[in-house]
Amino acid sequence: MAANYKKFFAGSRNVPKGISLGYPVPGPQEASADQIAGQAFFATPNEWSDIQASAYDFIVIGTGPTGVAFIEQTLKHNPNARILVLERGGFWLPTHYQMLPLAFQAATGSPPTTYPWTRTTRMATTESEFFQAGYIPVLGGRSTYWSAWCPAPGPDLMRDWPQELIDVTLQPGFWDRARAFLHVTSVDRIHDGVYGSLQHQLDVNLRENFKHYVPSAGSAFPAPIAVGNTPWKGVKFYKYSTVGTLLDLQQAQKALGAQGKGQPLTIVDHCVVDRLVHDGHGTVTALETSRGPLAVSSAKVVLAMGTIPPATLLMNSFKEALPNIGKRYTGHFMSHITARVKRSAFKDLSSLEIGATYLDGKAPNGLQYHVQASAFAAANPEADESTIAHEAPDAAAVASMAQLKGSEDYVVFVCATLGEVSEKNPDNWIRMNGGTSPSTNITLQLQPGVQDHHLWDVLDEATYQTLDVLSGRAGCSGPAIEYWVDNASGDGGFWQSERPGKKSIRLNIIVHEASPLWMGKDPATSVVGLDYRPHGVRNVYVTGGALFPTSGSWNPTLTMCGLAQDLADRLRG
Repeated sequence: MAANYKKFFAGSRNVPKGISLGYPVPGPQEASADQIAGQAFFATPNEWSDIQASAYDFIVIGTGPTGVAFIEQTLKHNPNARILVLERGGFWLPTHYQMLPLAFQAATGSPPTTYPWTRTTRMATTESEFFQAGYIPVLGGRSTYWSAWCPAPGPDLMRDWPQELIDVTLQPGFWDRARAFLHVTSVDRIHDGVYGSLQHQLDVNLRENFKHYVPSAGSAFPAPIAVGNTPWKGVKFYKYSTVGTLLDLQQAQKALGAQGKGQPLTIVDHCVVDRLVHDGHGTVTALETSRGPLAVSSAKVVLAMGTIPPATLLMNSFKEALPNIGKRYTGHFMSHITARVKRSAFKDLSSLEIGATYLDGKAPNGLQYHVQASAFAAANPEADESTIAHEAPDAAAVASMAQLKGSEDYVVFVCATLGEVSEKNPDNWIRMNGGTSPSTNITLQLQPGVQDHHLWDVLDEATYQTLDVLSGRAGCSGPAIEYWVDNASGDGGFWQSERPGKKSIRLNIIVHEASPLWMGKDPATSVVGLDYRPHGVRNVYVTGGALFPTSGSWNPTLTMCGLAQDLADRLRG
């Protein structure tokens, strides 16, 4: 016990005794978050030379969902696997920001979000003025801020995917394993006093009516969100981030290493990989990093960097060998509709209740959309502000206090409806621009085409139809629906009975970017092979949405993690 107390108060690493205990002089009087986390989890700058001289089985670049899914699955197969993890950022949040004090909502925009590219003038200045959602360059990446919706697409939604890749997702346990990794829970199974009666009534309304009153819809169900199944007993809603999983793995491997039963998991933070150095015949021999060169030796390099960064890295490393990179650039555009109906449309609601549902469908042209609907019944919104912020299904689509105040006798619906960008638009691409920085020397262009605009009309109408179904007014007079319209000044808004105009509900952001490294058999018509390797490259493997031949409309993280786990299975030997 005394040893534990001494370790707790003096720190976990061996430091000079006098400095650590204040004799003969005072020790350092400050500590940054990077220093605190680094002491426990990350390799020190002095250890870089040892890392350069070491041999690894895998070098994983990135600490977001796909990287950690790959690492966890690999260590399940073989705890003696030698894995080096390179993260471009440092330690920022220990978990998803929704699980932190309410004040952390103020930290969700810039500077945590970065944009490592240049948009074309056409993309930035046309009427649509689209911009690409940015990246979070810290440990855990966007998993510290993501919405966490995790539907599993069926084969009918994987349009133009290679059959071999679809077959992977049909293997027994594929989706269950990915759900377990991300802690995915259907919200109708959460019974914590916030999700309950309202959720049940929404489910009944949707199940019994959507096929008749939303003619373009294919399926509908309670929202599957990465919020549960934590080791904590009694916790029913806890939004998932990869930070805890990765650091738990690091500590577990450290303990196994001390027992001679495993290899330590080495994590290097603040390490940007700029280029893959290769021999001209497809074998990467070294990495150029911000910390200096790193020999690859016999390691397999796994790019788990999101969607656009691995495309940038491969463009800078294999420009001539992989000419198709960036010729596809897809993602999701979005409409956002907020509405309300009287509480009397539902029965036996408590003071605060939240619910969430998911509906997907297709336009006549085959392009897909889905509706993410969150519902808030808050009789005392100011008193429950913190609970609402912590348990909102999607922090980016939550009823604001301006909308909830004055709606105490209502149920407020917030619908984020996503539609897929067609992969067949030649005006959408990612290209190198001659810039000097290899991590940002690309230009993006994405413009919605005719087919996309047609889908957008369909998904807007489907959202209004879904609101009718959820509120119980489909096919009958039912309760009146009111819609929120923002003031022109951007300060507050008001409710009205008329549907808001297109410009007020359609957002100019592209999310869930996908496809610049799409998979396929033929090197002439794809970038990455069915074994996750770029065509002609021997020891590099790709994870993430960059692999998707088409984006669909479904939230991609569950699929990305399932494929990353499949990659770990294939490389286990």
